[in-house]
Amino acid sequence: MRLFAFGSNGSGQLGIGHEDDVSTPTQCLFEQPEPSQGSQITTVPDESQIITIAAGGNHTLLLTTSGSIYAAGCNEDGRCGPHRETKFPNGHESKGNILRFRQMILSDPISDTEVSKFKHVSATWEGTIAVASVPRNSDNNVHGDNPTEDRIFVFGSSPKGELGLGKDTVSVTGACIPSFPLPGLRITALASGMAHSVAVLSNGDVYGWGGARKGQLGRENREAKVAYSPVRICVPFFAEAVACGREFTVVSGRGQFVVLGDEGNRWGILNVPESLSLRAGLDDGDGDHLQDGEQGCGGRGGTIRYRYTSIAASWHGVYVHAAPGLGREEPSISDTKTKSDSDILDGSVVAWGRNDRGQLPPPNLPPPAKLAVGSEHAIALLGDARVAAFGWGEHGNCGPDTNSQGNVSGTYNVISLPEAVGAGAKVVGVGAGCATSWMIAK
Repeated sequence: MRLFAFGSNGSGQLGIGHEDDVSTPTQCLFEQPEPSQGSQITTVPDESQIITIAAGGNHTLLLTTSGSIYAAGCNEDGRCGPHRETKFPNGHESKGNILRFRQMILSDPISDTEVSKFKHVSATWEGTIAVASVPRNSDNNVHGDNPTEDRIFVFGSSPKGELGLGKDTVSVTGACIPSFPLPGLRITALASGMAHSVAVLSNGDVYGWGGARKGQLGRENREAKVAYSPVRICVPFFAEAVACGREFTVVSGRGQFVVLGDEGNRWGILNVPESLSLRAGLDDGDGDHLQDGEQGCGGRGGTIRYRYTSIAASWHGVYVHAAPGLGREEPSISDTKTKSDSDILDGSVVAWGRNDRGQLPPPNLPPPAKLAVGSEHAIALLGDARVAAFGWGEHGNCGPDTNSQGNVSGTYNVISLPEAVGAGAKVVGVGAGCATSWMIAK
């Protein structure tokens, strides 16, 4: 597997060996496991597959099937992991930036072990959140049959409490959020926006920390404005997944979802399309009957009556993607198949929110096999293995061809791998971040 990147690169967050923006896919570089060798390679060192690409404002994190995390970009505050000097024969890393993807290895002071394998990773604008299963604290071993527990490691900067470590913490490298999750519970999903993070636990509960004043952590936490440590977000169903926009959150599970955000609704985030709207009078789980999709947690809810691969979020948009060939979900919430269901089942995307720069899928976009959503743009892997890009592309993250405002609006660009890769190379995955785009090829 090889990784190619294009877009914003002022801090080296593309991991391509320099700090210049590029508008065509450029092969990413990885440091060898032994930094002192000063060598680099063009594939993931442990030969595993990339399953998550998480992007902050100026740094990028890759999670692989083996559990390794590789990081590139700004590291002045340790957001890419503990500082260490790396010597290269032709120069050195500049301005605290990591220009080639480097494996993240942490020390857990509680269990006194080295942590190099992780389950989840996400990024705020200036921070990193990583979940690992580590040896259980003997004082916390209420489940003696399980020798490990999930722990959340956070590092980078936390000007608005987004690292969940308390009110007075500004910057930190490699700390753990204390007393979370509760003993016996695992973290099953994790996502971050610019200044908030949300975790789903194995019992279906949802917790979040960071910015809260826009309702992104639920109505019950809005008045606090900032949650400096994890707080419960009440949702009226068993949660399984989460996606975070800039200042809103989408929690989903078992065919239902809720959008938590600002009631001012500037970009229409709460305007759930009719095809996905909750049936009027659906019980919110507390015995109250709500109308027009309103949820007791202060958000706007919906139902999905077909199988879908993901619910993703840009800074100001929501994207529900149904992959081709998945068919209906069984058991279905509704026994009546509508025309809108038939339209969606072909793999298309139902999206809503901000579209002044063409962020939402254009009408001529073929059904994607995979979809990655960035801050204000999206990358789609089409069924014929072509890659399409659309939205705000001022930094080259939608390719070299944009309109006078730097947008790809109302249509899409087809992005191709470099000719030097060879005709046999095939794109098998895509990613999108903060004006950054990614293509995984084999």
